[in-house]
Amino acid sequence: MKTGSIFIILITDLLLSSCSKDNAYRNTNTPPDNPSGTAFKDVTYATNTNWLGQQEDLKLDVYQPANMVDGVKYPLLVWIHGGGLVGGDKSSSDKFCTAIANKGFIVSSINYRLGWTQDENNTCNGDTTQAKEASYRAVQDARAALRFLVANATTYDIDTSWVFIGGASAGGIITLNTSYYTQQLADDFMPAITAKLGSLDQGNTLKNTYQIKGILSMWGGMSRPEIITAANAKPTIFYHGTADQVVPFDISHYYTCDNFPASYGTKPLYERLTTLGIPAVAHIEPGGGHGVFNDDFLVSNSVCFLNSLMSKTPEKGYYVGDNAMSCK
Repeated sequence: MKTGSIFIILITDLLLSSCSKDNAYRNTNTPPDNPSGTAFKDVTYATNTNWLGQQEDLKLDVYQPANMVDGVKYPLLVWIHGGGLVGGDKSSSDKFCTAIANKGFIVSSINYRLGWTQDENNTCNGDTTQAKEASYRAVQDARAALRFLVANATTYDIDTSWVFIGGASAGGIITLNTSYYTQQLADDFMPAITAKLGSLDQGNTLKNTYQIKGILSMWGGMSRPEIITAANAKPTIFYHGTADQVVPFDISHYYTCDNFPASYGTKPLYERLTTLGIPAVAHIEPGGGHGVFNDDFLVSNSVCFLNSLMSKTPEKGYYVGDNAMSCK
C-alpha cells in the first residue's frame, strides 16, 4: 500500500443495499471447466468515471468450489484488494480466493477505481481532497459489485441469504466503510463529495437489495467507529499487527501523520463490537507490521468464523500470535 493512500480510505465509508433484475450488466460468458475453482474472469459489473474523467469498465472475478454440487447454492464472499487506492488488482488474491472457494464459498474478487495525487517523497503530503474522493469511489464500486452479484445469484449459484465481505489493508478499510456507511451519513459527513460524485449507488442500474452478514477485516480500520451501533453492528473477524505503521492497530493516524484523520484499528473496533454483544474474533501479531499471518492461517480461521455464523454458533475471542487458532 502506497504512501498517503490509506488516508483516502479513511474518510469515505459507506454501505447499504440495493439491486434489481436488470440485464444491463448480466454476464453471458460460459464458465470454463477449471478444477481450481475459478469459473468466471473479468466480468464487467459496472461502468463509471475515474479520477481522470475517463469512463472505466469495472471488472470482477468469480471463484467457485472445485467440486460444486448441482442445485446447491453457496454463500458469497466479496473480496477487496489493497493498494492504497492507487495500486493493486483483483488477481493478486487469486490463491486466497481459490482456497476460500474450495471450502464451499462463491468468492468474488473485485477491481475498483484507483487514483489520486500523492507526494512520493513525503508520506504526509498529498492531495487529501482527491484522496477522499478516491475513497468514496471505491465504496460506490463495492456497492455496485454487491448489487451485480446478488442480481446474478442464479448464474453464479449464490445463496443470497449469506453475503459476506472482506478485504486487506485499503481493502479492509473499504470493507468496513461499505458495511456501515449509509447515504445519509455520507451526505452528512462529506456533502461536497456526494454533490460532485453522486450517490453511493452508481455504476449500474441494478436495484437488488442485500444484507451483509459478516466481515473479514485484515489490518483495516475506520475513522468513525461511533457509527457502529447495536442496530447495525456485524460479526467480524480481525487480523492485525500491533506495530502497523500504515493502518494503526489501536487509535492513531494513518501513516502516523498527524495531519491525517484519526484511525481506529482492530483493538478499539473489536472492543466496540464485544461491548455491544456482537460476535467478534481478533487475531493479533505482537510486533507485527502491515500485513500479518500466512494464507493458510487466514483461510482456515476465516472459513471457520464464517461457518460458525451460518451454523448459529458464532466464534468469539481475542487471540495472540500465529499459533493461536480461533478454530481448531
